[in-house]
Amino acid sequence: MGFWELLPHLLVFGMGVIFFTLGRKAARGELKPNHLVGLRTARTLASEEAWYRIHAHAVPFWIAAGAVLVLVSIAVLAAAALGRLSLRTSQLALALELLTAFAAAVGPLWADAGAKPASAPDPETERLERGTLAALLGFVAFLLLVFNVGLGYLLATGAIGPNGAVGVRVPETLASPEAWYRVNRPTGWAFLLSSLVGALACVWGAFALPRARHPWRVLAIALGIVLLSFGALGVYTATLLSAP
Repeated sequence: MGFWELLPHLLVFGMGVIFFTLGRKAARGELKPNHLVGLRTARTLASEEAWYRIHAHAVPFWIAAGAVLVLVSIAVLAAAALGRLSLRTSQLALALELLTAFAAAVGPLWADAGAKPASAPDPETERLERGTLAALLGFVAFLLLVFNVGLGYLLATGAIGPNGAVGVRVPETLASPEAWYRVNRPTGWAFLLSSLVGALACVWGAFALPRARHPWRVLAIALGIVLLSFGALGVYTATLLSAP
């Protein structure tokens, strides 16, 4: 596998180092309220007590996630260096890495969602934050429905042939038109389905989030479904490429 195929794993390695370092700093109480790193939401910025309480929840998530991301990315890069890394294994590892990073990002807020803070965040700030998160989910749903569903349909029906811009573009699929359509037609249907599932999850989240008791749990569920659906798509595509 080439550099560009391994680049996501290199970036994940750096992400793992950052998570582990922040986890260690939070464990020692050295991660003070700031506007650069850490969990910066209306809830965490409501008071220093809230900041340190929620970041205490983050310690096991960040340290564990950092260790997992570093070890998995090193294993993938080592396998590639030895010439033993298949595309399917790379896709599975990337899906695991993305889910781990996602859990590290939202896990602390999920864990603290049921806690009663000593001082509540400003209602107007919290309302604005909820509205912004709902708008973000709505925008993601729009992109999935308008672009991804349309692209998936064109690939599935064979309207898009071999090209250098869209579709599954690897040496195996670009070897011949037959190889291209053998992989890209079923992948197109899977891409369309994944996009629909993700869009429905985001639409649900956009409507539920402003009134939800625990808005960060709604956001985590919606984005988690999107990640799972596209992780499954990557594994399915890798399986098609591995087929004789």
